[in-house]
Amino acid sequence: MSKQIELALLSLMPAHGPELPTSLVELTGSLLAQSRHRASTLKAEEEVARHYACANIACDRLKISLNLPPIEPRPPVPPRIYKRLYTHLDNILPNSSTTPRSSRIRTPRSSRQDIAESPASSARQLPSRCTPSKETSLSQFRTSKASQATPIKATTALGLHAWIQPVVRYLCTETGNRKLAPTVLAGIESIVAPGGQRTEDVWVCKHIVELVATIYLFVMMRVRAVTSGGAIDRESYVPMRKEIISCLTRARGDVIRNGSTNVDVWDGWKDVKTREFDAAVAHINGTDWLAGDWYKSIDDIVSSTREVEYPDEPVEDLSGSASARRADSMLQEKYDFLSDARRADYDSWKEKMLFKICQASMASGFAQVDP
Repeated sequence: MSKQIELALLSLMPAHGPELPTSLVELTGSLLAQSRHRASTLKAEEEVARHYACANIACDRLKISLNLPPIEPRPPVPPRIYKRLYTHLDNILPNSSTTPRSSRIRTPRSSRQDIAESPASSARQLPSRCTPSKETSLSQFRTSKASQATPIKATTALGLHAWIQPVVRYLCTETGNRKLAPTVLAGIESIVAPGGQRTEDVWVCKHIVELVATIYLFVMMRVRAVTSGGAIDRESYVPMRKEIISCLTRARGDVIRNGSTNVDVWDGWKDVKTREFDAAVAHINGTDWLAGDWYKSIDDIVSSTREVEYPDEPVEDLSGSASARRADSMLQEKYDFLSDARRADYDSWKEKMLFKICQASMASGFAQVDP
């Protein structure tokens, strides 16, 4: 769990115990990642409260289904700025059947008396919606095998090729990284269809399959840097490349058997060779595609999916330490220059440099051998 997310949630719910619900933590991390993609440029005073606002939105959306204690916001910025930030993020972040809003229309007191006295009002019933159950609220975070086998549709709302979404889900599922599928899709979308419009980049249009494969590779490299701090060398790069190419080769047949027989949806598809894969990796290393918010948010996604571990100490000590590092105190994460996020950024930079050195060595002296 990200330390900022934990502190923000504990500050919002001072009456809650130290064991935060997993669904609440996952929703906060998801909203934070999506906010960096949908609202990448915030003012300096608003960026300070991004974590806190996302945690507040998550608490408000799940307070009924999780029966949360009273929420007491104490943002680290002035109320006027925080209210504007909260309203902006709440409007742009998707909210699918989490916390229904009241549809009541306020009317003047005199109008309400006239309506109450009219005979027609007694027979008319106001529309109402039932409060969603816990299973309904959490259903959006659960996937089943049936949903993974969704047939390919001829069109896509993201402006991507129709086969990209099911193939990415298949690739992540086969390699045991199903939770990373939204991140991989976000990276592909930012390159192939920025702003919802298909790109005119000639290289992207000709190497779309290689792009999908290499974006997945770079996501896995970032995840490894965050979790273990290790970089990918040639000994680990070759098996990963072989596994990705093998999964893509099987994806065409498996996705068709899952229900799609339309040949038109496979526009731009081709089998990827080892040399093409290496060339795509070298090309992406020379661009700024990995400088986007979707790539930087991998740290928060990985941290939010980790199991929460607490030391064997009394609850009083844990709550006391949490209050000492609350999000509304002067001890902010941005002043912690040895934090996990700062270390992960350094590991990512080191990993990229070592990977470029490996690519240069392979191009100058090593022979390319197909697996």
